[in-house]
Amino acid sequence: MACSNAFNRERTRITVSKFGKVEGTLTDYIQATMQECYLRLKPHEVSLVDLYIFEKSSSLDAFIERESKEVGIASASFSEQFFAMHDAYRGISRIIICIERMKNLPELVQEGGIRHEVGHSVLHGSLLYYLLPFPQSLSELVMRQKISQQYASDLLYLTSIAVKDYEVSRLLYDRGFIEDQIAYSKHLVTFTESDRLSWEISRNLPQAKILYLVSCLKTAACAIPFLADKTLGNEIERQLIENLSYLPTSSYSSLFKIIVEDFPSLGEDTLCNIGKMVRLVVDRIVKPNLSM
Repeated sequence: MACSNAFNRERTRITVSKFGKVEGTLTDYIQATMQECYLRLKPHEVSLVDLYIFEKSSSLDAFIERESKEVGIASASFSEQFFAMHDAYRGISRIIICIERMKNLPELVQEGGIRHEVGHSVLHGSLLYYLLPFPQSLSELVMRQKISQQYASDLLYLTSIAVKDYEVSRLLYDRGFIEDQIAYSKHLVTFTESDRLSWEISRNLPQAKILYLVSCLKTAACAIPFLADKTLGNEIERQLIENLSYLPTSSYSSLFKIIVEDFPSLGEDTLCNIGKMVRLVVDRIVKPNLSM
């Protein structure tokens, strides 16, 4: 009994809220995957996390829209492609899962995505990492009327989630989560017809093009820690090259330099990492495409 009590004290408390018809077996599966990950990632300070499980994508979209208005979530217009998300806008780590988006994915991808959000709660479980200070490099562009405040906020958001996704993938890789994280990374970097259409729409519109290119960094971020792996690195690099090859040479070169050289140089301070990456994005992606 003493051993059982000690084990329970070690477990992270998961408070579950369901929206729609969510089967108990799915809830159990998600919680078990989370608990196993929390145990393997110890030591950490996550004692409590909120888990929101949505049956349908439409319900999740409506929820995110309401949260955007109430607490200023910046991700409302970028969340539709993800089946799992993390935030701390209410002061406590919150992991959000959409069953409709998750159910047809391979099991390894599902597990990889759930564990990825657990990693966010371990590394980024504070409001500090979501209500970010506005970088000077972006403020200067707004002051010079090169971009709007909202556009600058979108750039900051996309860049920050790329950095945070990289940090989470680095942590999980270091703790031995390999097979599922590779599967999840490959799922994210797979180029689709929707991506191609988005690029064709954006390529001749400078500001839309910039957002698209920065979103490519977010897509690649989860895979970057595996590039240095002697066994897995070549395969991941080939897939990244293949999935970025449709871009013009100048855009491709700028992105790939950031991916293979600058992300691996990031340290352990998330806010410093975001500031560094924003400066690189402004210098290498924003300014060239705004002809500054």
